[in-house]
Amino acid sequence: MNSTIHKSLPCSVFGHNYIKSKTNTDNTSQLTCSHCDIIVNTDTKGDFEYYSISNKNIHETLRRLYHIKLRSYKLAFT
Repeated sequence: MNSTIHKSLPCSVFGHNYIKSKTNTDNTSQLTCSHCDIIVNTDTKGDFEYYSISNKNIHETLRRLYHIKLRSYKLAFT
């Protein structure tokens, strides 16, 4: 587990208080700290993957492109 810079005092002293915010289809989970709102994903091995804001924007853009592609396939085959 990597060390991170904590934004709030409780996270610095006691560690993060993670709450499962989303379960992905590939059996990974998205966890959110209840104090500092840092988002962490677990991989298939159970390790934490920290994402920065730029990575979050990239993931949102890729998700939107995927949904646009799905819509275009549905229109093409109907």
